[in-house]
Amino acid sequence: MTRREREMDLIEAFKKTVDLLRSNLILFLPPLILAYLIPVALLLAGLYIFAPVLIVAANNPAPLSVLGPGFIAAILIIIVIAILAYAYVAAAWAGMNKSATLTGRTALDDFWVGAKKYFGRILGGILALIVIHLVLIILGIAATFAVLLPLIMRFVPTQIPPGAFPPFPTGLPEFSQIIAAIGNMIGVWLVIGTLGGLVFLFTLFWVQSAALDDVGALSALGRSISFVKNNFKTTLGIAALYIIATGFTGAIFPGGGGGGGGGGAAGGGYGFSLVIPAPLEAIFRLLITTFFVLYMFVVYADRTGKLRP
Repeated sequence: MTRREREMDLIEAFKKTVDLLRSNLILFLPPLILAYLIPVALLLAGLYIFAPVLIVAANNPAPLSVLGPGFIAAILIIIVIAILAYAYVAAAWAGMNKSATLTGRTALDDFWVGAKKYFGRILGGILALIVIHLVLIILGIAATFAVLLPLIMRFVPTQIPPGAFPPFPTGLPEFSQIIAAIGNMIGVWLVIGTLGGLVFLFTLFWVQSAALDDVGALSALGRSISFVKNNFKTTLGIAALYIIATGFTGAIFPGGGGGGGGGGAAGGGYGFSLVIPAPLEAIFRLLITTFFVLYMFVVYADRTGKLRP
């Protein structure tokens, strides 16, 4: 078996990614848009959306009745705009990374082709993951309520005789019961956090699958799960390299904020932040995010046989 007929290890994929990124500096464009252009656009959109609400509330005899619903509607509109913009640029970025991975070159035309071709499936995947995580959060809240409900009921008097003041409840919970409830609540959210982390880990390659396998959002999520199961050590190795890189950046720039191309884990590079770090830190974060997104494309393409003849 020749060198090109076998799978690359992480070091070989790392070197290939360095070579690809060096010859395709335009790959820095999408994370720059996500990190800086979209947040500025959202701030401007928020200004134009909230301003009419404030004007109407100021000229209304009951301003609070306008501010409440108006602010909720404005926030929902901004969230929708943010998701759409995020999905559009992420789709364009996926198209550029696919072209760079498979052909060795990418150009600005790949940005528009990727945005047009992958926008629907990237948006669908984002919405599916949002629903999954919302379900986990709702389950956590429901479980927390179930844990705390017996304690809350101890404070409610069983009978309230007529009078000016209700009687002070006598069935106060014991200290051990309070400790047990706190422990159970921590356990509930530990389970929810673990499930959320597993969902994130096993869907880490769904964008790569959507672009390289040319499949829909749900199929991409399913293929990502299968890929991570079959390449679990590789996935953990990429995560470890990313943690080392971001930890090194954090050590150089202690107390720095987000931005610079997104934060979070390797798959979380498709993000933006309203906190702009120092210029040098922003360069490091932009480089790390852009590199690891392309790195994941290279690894996925190689392990699925798309880089071998």
